[in-house]
Amino acid sequence: MYNVFMALSGIWGVKRKRYVRVHSLINQAVIADKCLVAECFLDRLKGLIGRSVFEPGDGMLFPKCNDIHMWFMKIPIDVLFLRPVKTDGESTVWKVSSMHENVRPWKPIPLVDWRASETLELPAGSVRTHAISAGDEICINSLS
Repeated sequence: MYNVFMALSGIWGVKRKRYVRVHSLINQAVIADKCLVAECFLDRLKGLIGRSVFEPGDGMLFPKCNDIHMWFMKIPIDVLFLRPVKTDGESTVWKVSSMHENVRPWKPIPLVDWRASETLELPAGSVRTHAISAGDEICINSLS
C-alpha cells in the first residue's frame, strides 16, 4: 500500500512544502521571509486561488514559469518576473526582469515576460514598500 501511495504522490506532486527567504541586494530589505516554492503540480495549479488574505512577508515562487493569470483570484498582488544571475550553493541571485504592481483579480489577459524564468508573487504593496525596480538583484535562500 505504501508503494502505491508513493507512486501516486509522485504523479500528483504530493510532497513536503519548501519555503525560501527573499531579500533585496540593493537595500538588504527582507521582501518575503516565508515564501512558498510551488514545485508540485497541485501547488502550481492552485497558486493563490481562493486565498482572501496574503500577509506581508509571505510570497509564492513559481520555478520555471514566466507567465501568470489572475482568474479566480480574490486579492490583488504584486508580481516580479526573475531571471538567474548566479548560484552559490544554498542561495541564488536573481535579476528583476520586470514587475507589475497591484495586479487586480480577474485580469482577463495573462502577464508574460519572455526573458524571465521564474515568477514571484507578493502581497500588493510589496514592490512599493521595498522600493523594488526592474534591474534590481534579489537573493533567494533556502530555509533550514
